[in-house]
Amino acid sequence: MSLVDYELRRLGFNVGIPSLVYVRSLSRDCMLVVEGERVKGFAEYRYTFYKTRYLPDGRMTSLKVYMENQSIKRVLHRVASFLLFLKKTKQV
Repeated sequence: MSLVDYELRRLGFNVGIPSLVYVRSLSRDCMLVVEGERVKGFAEYRYTFYKTRYLPDGRMTSLKVYMENQSIKRVLHRVASFLLFLKKTKQV
């Protein structure tokens, strides 16, 4: 398990594809997603952090991107900050 997998698992995410996709359910219809991808010009994966909502039939209704094409260090900091905010406002 990579350090990225370990850190995101520690924050409550499930590992979809190691080093690439991480998902955490907030409710029945809402989830947080961290996705990694190779971007030309960068030696490491670049990550996108977003929240998405789904209808009961599986169709996506909304998508809110919090960070896009950032290093994992910045994304981990933002994810931890966002989860702390949710905890303080008692939304998790």
